[in-house]
Amino acid sequence: MQRTIIPDIEQIKRDMDSSLDDKDFRKITKYYGLAVPAILGEGFCLLHGRRLTEKERTALTYLGGLTGLFDDFFDKKQTPERHIKELVDRHDERDAQDDNEKLFVRFFNTALDNIIHSDVFMQYVDEVFAIQMLSWQQSLPDIPSEKIKDITFKKGGYSLLFYRSALDEYMGSLEKAMTYKLGSLLQLENDLFDVYKDYKQSIKTLVTTETQINKLRHTYMELMEETVSLVKQTPFAEQNKKAFLRFISLITHRGSVGLDQLEAKQKTTSHTFLIHAYNRKDLICDMEKPKNILRVIHYYAKGWKELG
Repeated sequence: MQRTIIPDIEQIKRDMDSSLDDKDFRKITKYYGLAVPAILGEGFCLLHGRRLTEKERTALTYLGGLTGLFDDFFDKKQTPERHIKELVDRHDERDAQDDNEKLFVRFFNTALDNIIHSDVFMQYVDEVFAIQMLSWQQSLPDIPSEKIKDITFKKGGYSLLFYRSALDEYMGSLEKAMTYKLGSLLQLENDLFDVYKDYKQSIKTLVTTETQINKLRHTYMELMEETVSLVKQTPFAEQNKKAFLRFISLITHRGSVGLDQLEAKQKTTSHTFLIHAYNRKDLICDMEKPKNILRVIHYYAKGWKELG
């Protein structure tokens, strides 16, 4: 990051407008720009039995960096759909109307320059854009639960395929199916940890609309089991698949701990999950607490044989 994305940030900071702030830069350098190559990239390389190349690491760093900027088009700026599509399709800085957009385009182009299969990558760019445009429906008061599930799974599935397409290898059909399923699982996990924020913003997710956490746990475990099954069907070396499964289990069992916390709150309200009855502390699961880290390790140790 010191050699790549941070110099770009420092350059735009010299004379930036109000469309960017310190929160945006923290998301780039402390969250997305760090997590995408270090977790997703390294995880997939375990499956392939190799290390990330310099170009792949650069591409994933910039894809992580642009993630928060892209989300801001919808969540913070309410950028018109036509203009977002223009930025994505043309990725020309001259189309940018502010520094947020300029930095997005700059990151996008740098990532694209480092991706071998740019045609496949652009296909997933279109998929991510299409499902993001449907996300507004999650603000509707009467959106059906099946529609919420469809949007959730597609958002997560195509997002992970988007990041995976930055690697040099083509994806076979089984790896593609597995990646989509894992992405769906990770999106549901993300919604578990964003439950308070989503509730306050009146965003309907599988978590904010559920009244029985055991049903949500069933969906979560079903996704986890389907992901494990698909990993085991992929044609990679057995030792690589075991390493990958152990790696992702440490990530996905964070969700198990989050479910435990919500289920505990449900017991305090006549065994019905009533989201309006809880405060911020009740709903936010702090994964930096030692007890929660130990719970993840407990779940991991309990399930490691099943996970390979």
